[in-house]
Amino acid sequence: MLILFLAYAITQSTRSDAGPIPASIEVRDVASWDDQNSQRSSWSIIWSCLSTIFLCTWVAIHPNVHFRPETKGQKWYKRCLREPLHDFVTYKLVLFIWALLIPEYMLAWAVRQYIQAGNIRDEVPGWTRTHGFFMVMGGFHLFRLPEDASCSPLLHRSGKVSKFVISTGRNSRIDEVPVCPLEFGDIPNGTLEIIAPTEVELKDRGKSDALTKIIVLVQTLWFVVQCIARGTQHLPLTELEIVTLAYAMLNFFIYIFWWDKPRNVECPIRVYKTSTASHEGAWSPRDNFWIERWIKIISCYIIGLQDDHVALSKQCSIPMFWSGRMEGDHLFAATLGPAILGSAFGAIHCIAWSSAFSSRDELVLWRISCIAMIIIPLIVAFLCACFLGLMRMEEMQRGRRKRQPRMERKPSRPSKLRELTKSVLVVCIVGVVYPLVVASFVLYIVSRIVTLVIAFTSLRSLPPGALMTVEWTTFIPHLGFS
Repeated sequence: MLILFLAYAITQSTRSDAGPIPASIEVRDVASWDDQNSQRSSWSIIWSCLSTIFLCTWVAIHPNVHFRPETKGQKWYKRCLREPLHDFVTYKLVLFIWALLIPEYMLAWAVRQYIQAGNIRDEVPGWTRTHGFFMVMGGFHLFRLPEDASCSPLLHRSGKVSKFVISTGRNSRIDEVPVCPLEFGDIPNGTLEIIAPTEVELKDRGKSDALTKIIVLVQTLWFVVQCIARGTQHLPLTELEIVTLAYAMLNFFIYIFWWDKPRNVECPIRVYKTSTASHEGAWSPRDNFWIERWIKIISCYIIGLQDDHVALSKQCSIPMFWSGRMEGDHLFAATLGPAILGSAFGAIHCIAWSSAFSSRDELVLWRISCIAMIIIPLIVAFLCACFLGLMRMEEMQRGRRKRQPRMERKPSRPSKLRELTKSVLVVCIVGVVYPLVVASFVLYIVSRIVTLVIAFTSLRSLPPGALMTVEWTTFIPHLGFS
């Protein structure tokens, strides 16, 4: 329905014989696109907003290690053009679009990795949060040495022999066979203390430094200060500036949680095993009925439990949104905050709730989209709380059953009845919960697109006050003497 409303609004705005605007909506004066007739032009507004959105979003994204094995004898156009372009379109551009449409999910991902990095830091002596981030983002990759390669066993400080080996360097690195990324449970702490680089070396692997982040933060902060100054002088903000302000608020928190994470690392640290050694991951997903499996996957992606359905031992690279497997309490803490900030992200768009739009259709679409962007993140938080509450209830029931004397335990129901009850619950979830989740997700995406489209279409007719610049001299205190 929102898509139809959007199409109707666009067609009505492009028709020359459009009807009059209702009296309840203030008619905007058409803004001039010429710099000579105003203190700031519409082009300057567009440039300021788009540059701020691009910088604060692009620089805020800290992807995982997207490892690609090297190939021998590759032609120059594949190495210099095809592979970088393919990597940009299929990975970095996807993350950027995801951050534009669902920035709350990026924030939740950053919070989960922040918590996991802190847990890893506390378990490995001498490690920092940067080491924890590097572990979570797929910074260690298992390689098998060639059959004729020489190696020596890796010894811990305690004298214990590790299952990993050290290459003596008598073989070509391009002959080493990549196997899979390693998670924290795959490598003993004694091995990590030996093979892990220092914090300075890890930051050197990143393609961004603190100075770059500070420059982007200063530019974003300057945009926010301008918006606040316009509000104090009762100058209206355009819808595009309001959208940019919402992105700046949310990306600021993403900066904070990913501050210690190395950015754009493409080559992991190689951890070796011999060609005959076997490797099994520390965890593997359970096989369930296919309907139940897909329901769990979709639900887990919403609340951040998608890593429970991934076996890293079968992956050639770390998944895009991998953050490690988390316990229920940590996951709830990592989901609740981003959901609340996501609602605040939608609430910022309500600044233009009473603004003068060019048509009533745009006004209705904007308000519906604002309501959807506020309510849907709260629904996600509610679903997460219910899901974790059910998990805790099951754990409490299991604990009570274990503490109960064996003679007092009630006999369990027949397995066929249990399977029938389980099937009925699955059908109910498929018929009710699953369509609601999908509809909410689609509604949120459409709402984000609607606000972005209206933010640009509203620039065709701006009130005169929107083109006035801030008088900064009014904020300077003047001392007068009589």
